[in-house]
Amino acid sequence: MATPISLNPLVRDAQALAHTLLASDPRRLEHVRGAGLIAGMAAGALGIEQPERVVAAAWLHDIGYAPDLCRTGFHPLDGALFLAREGWPESVVLMVAHHSHAAVLAPYYGVQQHMSLLERHPGDGDDIITFSDLRAGANGMGADPRERIDDMRQRHADRTFVPDDVREARYRMMLNAAARVNAAVNRATRAGPTPTHQRAHAS
Repeated sequence: MATPISLNPLVRDAQALAHTLLASDPRRLEHVRGAGLIAGMAAGALGIEQPERVVAAAWLHDIGYAPDLCRTGFHPLDGALFLAREGWPESVVLMVAHHSHAAVLAPYYGVQQHMSLLERHPGDGDDIITFSDLRAGANGMGADPRERIDDMRQRHADRTFVPDDVREARYRMMLNAAARVNAAVNRATRAGPTPTHQRAHAS
């Protein structure tokens, strides 16, 4: 019998780290908790390889907001740099760095050079993190992806240093990623369990 993903040592370590670093921000902690649960369900339904890495990244994607980790002011990069220093798997580091198409915003935060060193090619894991980020909602209670994007538009309206067309392009990319995962999960659910040799690969 397979061990539940929530009991995987890497996932347990990610949960513990998120609780430690985000203890002073309970709303964000609930968001990453929700994202972790959704990522686990999506990864399980799609039968991807090394699902524990995707779920761990979902739990850790926002740790860069923790005040102690702030180095550049760009939370995807700050979280990823911390994880790299601590020896986390490279795939987890890269998923955190690039979650929800963060690279689109990097030039406007002055960190494009740093992000370019963490090169990543989009894949199943990246899409699942984006899907989970949107579906978890700001407080982890769940949200429609479009409603989550509307919430992000309002909360980020003061970041005028990012051009509107760039911001909207990123939102479209995020919604497309969420739609791909949602469609894949629906297909997998209708089809039933996928044989191991046919399973998708997490990037």
